[in-house]
Amino acid sequence: MLLIVRRFLQGLLEEVALGYAWIGLLPSWRAGLVLALLTFLDPAAGAMGLLAALCAWGAGHIAGADAGERPVCVFNGLLSGLFVAHVWTFGSSVVALALLGGVFSGWLTVVSGRLTWSLVRLPVLSLPFAVSAMLTMAAGGSLSTLHYRAYVAPPELFGNGLDAFLSAFGALYFMPSPAVGLAIGAVLLLASRYYLVLAVLGYGAASAWLHLLGAAPEHLASTAWDSNAILAALLVGGLFASPSLLTAGLGLLSAVLAAWLALALGRILEVAHLVAFSAPFVLASWLVLYAAVRNTRMASSFNLLLPDFPEASYVRSHISRARMGEPGSVPLGLPFMGVWSVSQGFSGAHTHRGPWRHALDFMVMKAGKSFANKGHRLDDFYAYNLPVLSPAYGQVWRVVNDVPDNTPGTTNVAANWGNCVVIKLYEGRYALVAHLKPGSIAVAAGAWVKPGDLLGHCGNSGRSPQPHIHMHVQITEEPGSPTAPFHLASVMLTEPGQEARYELAVVPPESATLVSALEGHARPLYLLAGRGLRFAVARNERTQDWTLHCEVDVQGRMALVSSLGARCVAESTWAVFSCYERNDVADPFFDLWLLACGYVPASIHVQRWQDRCASARLLPMASARWMARLLWPWATFATSEHQRHWDEALQCWQQEAEHTQAFTGLTVSTQARIAPQVGCTYLSAQVGPDRYTLQATRIFQKADMGVPAWETALV
Repeated sequence: MLLIVRRFLQGLLEEVALGYAWIGLLPSWRAGLVLALLTFLDPAAGAMGLLAALCAWGAGHIAGADAGERPVCVFNGLLSGLFVAHVWTFGSSVVALALLGGVFSGWLTVVSGRLTWSLVRLPVLSLPFAVSAMLTMAAGGSLSTLHYRAYVAPPELFGNGLDAFLSAFGALYFMPSPAVGLAIGAVLLLASRYYLVLAVLGYGAASAWLHLLGAAPEHLASTAWDSNAILAALLVGGLFASPSLLTAGLGLLSAVLAAWLALALGRILEVAHLVAFSAPFVLASWLVLYAAVRNTRMASSFNLLLPDFPEASYVRSHISRARMGEPGSVPLGLPFMGVWSVSQGFSGAHTHRGPWRHALDFMVMKAGKSFANKGHRLDDFYAYNLPVLSPAYGQVWRVVNDVPDNTPGTTNVAANWGNCVVIKLYEGRYALVAHLKPGSIAVAAGAWVKPGDLLGHCGNSGRSPQPHIHMHVQITEEPGSPTAPFHLASVMLTEPGQEARYELAVVPPESATLVSALEGHARPLYLLAGRGLRFAVARNERTQDWTLHCEVDVQGRMALVSSLGARCVAESTWAVFSCYERNDVADPFFDLWLLACGYVPASIHVQRWQDRCASARLLPMASARWMARLLWPWATFATSEHQRHWDEALQCWQQEAEHTQAFTGLTVSTQARIAPQVGCTYLSAQVGPDRYTLQATRIFQKADMGVPAWETALV
C-alpha cells in the first residue's frame, strides 16, 4: 500500500513540476521544480498558482487525460491561478477564482486538445488558459468582492534594454521583473543554450520588425508581444524542431508573426477591455507548424509527437540520417547477387537527369570491361542473364515481359524501360527494376515479394545499349514517372583505390562496386521480451552482479534495461543491431556495452565498419561528458572504428573498437566477444588507470503471462 501511495505521489510531483516547466517550454520536470520555487517569491501568487495547477490536474484526471495530457492541463491551470493572483488582491474571492479557473482550464485542455489534434494534428498549447483568462477578466468587472492590485514598478536591474528582455521572461509567470527574468533565463541556459539563443534572436527579430513598422509604444505596453515572440521562437525553432538554419528561420518568423498578432489582437480586444494573453503565440505557432509539417521538404525537420530540447532532437536527427539515410529517402536492397558496379549514379551524365535524377544503373565489370571476347553478342556481357532480385518488400504492381532485347550498341526508345517490374512499397511509392530479359520475369502482378526474391534475369531491353539493371523509386505506378530519393541498405562498398567498407545507408557514387551484406548471427543480444544476460562486472578489483535484459516499452519498441535502471531503445533487423535513445540514469557498464555493441552489422561478411554517431556521453571519462555538453554540437559525437574476426578456438567473434570524441580527440578502446545465439559474453575497456570488465555468467528469461522464468549458467 505504501509503495502504491509513494508511486502515486512521485508521479503527481513529476507531472505537476512538468506543468511548471511547460510554461517556459522546458520538457524537464526538474527544471519545473526550480521554476515552481520562483513563483513563491510572491507567496500569494505561488499558492494560487499551485492550487489552480492541482485542480487542473484533478480535472484532467477525471476527464480521462493520460500522462502526456495531464502536465498540459497543469500548466494551463497554473497560468490561470498566477493570472488571478497577479490582477486582484488576495482574498477568498481570488481563491474561489483560482479553484474555478483551474478546473475549467483542465477540462478545456482535454476537450480542446483532443479536438485540435484530431482535426489539424496540432498541440493545444496554452490556448485554454487564454480563453479562461479572457472569460475571468470579463467576469471580474462584475464581481464586487474583487479588488485590483496596485501596480508597483519592479526595480531596475541593469537600467537598459536588457531589463525589458529579462522582464519578458518574468512575464511568462506573471512576474515581470528583470531579477525574476534573470533567474528564469539562467534555468533556460542550464537546460539548453540553444533555447537561450533562440529567445534572444526571436525577441530581437520581433522588436526590430515592430520598430520598422513604427508601432506606437503605448499600444504595445499591454500586449505582451515580447513574451509571445519568445515563446513562438522557442516552440517552432526549438521544442518541436531539429536545429538547423531552416528551423531557426521559421522560429524567427513565428516570433515576428506572434508580435504582430499581439499588437493587432490587443487593439481589437482593447474595446472590450480584454487582453490577448498567449493567443498570439498559439496562433502564430499553429500557422507556421501547420505549413511546415505539410511541406514534404520541411516535414522531416519537425516532430510534434516527441517534443524535446533541441540538443536532444539534433542527436536523434543525426543518428537517423546516419542509420536510415536522409529524411524521406526510401531504403532498398541490392537487386542482384555477387559483385556489381555502379555504371551511372544519381544525376548521371547520360539519362539520370531532371525528374529522373534519382536512379542507379548496375553492371558487372571484370578487368575494367563489361564483356568478354569482342562484345558482339549479348552472351559476351558478364551481366547478361544473371538473376535480378527484388530490392524491397511490396506487391508487384505492373509487369512488362515481352520487349525484345537489343543487339549490343543499339537502343529501343519506343519502349524506354524495356521489360520491367514495378513494385508498390509500403509507404505508397513504387520501385522500378528495368531492362530485364524478355520472357524471364518470374512474378505476376499482384504477387507479394520480399528482398532477395527472384524477379527475372538481366537483359538488354528498352533504352539499353548493353546489359545492365536500372533501378529507381518513383512517385506513381506509371513506368517513367518522376523519381524520388532512395538509398541502398546494408552493403559492402568499394570505391576505386580504397578498401571495402560497410555502409548501412548509402547512395553509391559511380564506379563503386557493391555486394550485399548478407544476414548473419553476429548479434550482441537477441531481442526477445524478458530475455537477458547476467554479468559479473568489475571496475578494477571491485566485482558486482549486473544484468541486462529486454522489455517492450509503452510505444511497443524493444528496450534494453540494466539492473541499475539505465535503458535505451534497441532494434535488430536482418542487417544490423543498433541502439538509441539512452536515458539519463548513470551506469558506466551500460555505457561501455553501448559503445562496444550498440551498432553491430549482423553479416559475417562485415569485418570492419565505422559508426559516426556514437554519443560522446557514453565515453566513461567525466571530461568527455562535460565537453560533449559544453561544446555542443562539435563534441556531441564520437567516431567508433570497429573490426572483428572469428575465433575458431573460442567459437565466437572477437570484436575490437576505438572510440574517439570529435573535436577533443579523447579516446577509449573496447574489446568484446560475441557468441552466436547468445550475444556479448565478455567486454573490457581500459580508461586511464581504471579497467572495466563485464563477464557474462548466466542467461535468463523473465516470467510473463504463460511464459515461465528460467535461468541457466553459460558454459
